[in-house]
Amino acid sequence: MKEEKKGKWPSDVVLDHYSKLLEEVWEIVSALIGEAIVELVFLSAIRKLEEKHPFLSRLQVSEEGVTLGPMREDGRKMTPVDIHRGFQSLITNLFDIFSALAEGVVSRELFPKVLPKVREAERLISNR
Repeated sequence: MKEEKKGKWPSDVVLDHYSKLLEEVWEIVSALIGEAIVELVFLSAIRKLEEKHPFLSRLQVSEEGVTLGPMREDGRKMTPVDIHRGFQSLITNLFDIFSALAEGVVSRELFPKVLPKVREAERLISNR
């Protein structure tokens, strides 16, 4: 795998992008519905996707937030496109659960902030 400028692997760029995005989602939603509920939602969304995107099960989720943890090493062995697809599925799944739980209140707060960042991730991988 070719190394990027500034010493970052292409997969690291995408992982860093989604790590920041997940932190932002966590902050917004936990302020609306609480950390314990957000933790359960994240774990549920990850569990639903772990067969199709097994690397997501290595995310570390607690009431404190979500971090990449040991998943970063796995990510270096994956293509940026595969990482993007997994995280895009996770974001979509989270939106579905949040919409069902809070009748769109959470989605109205998240959608305008998250959608541009998912599009930015698509640009990141399409420039490779």
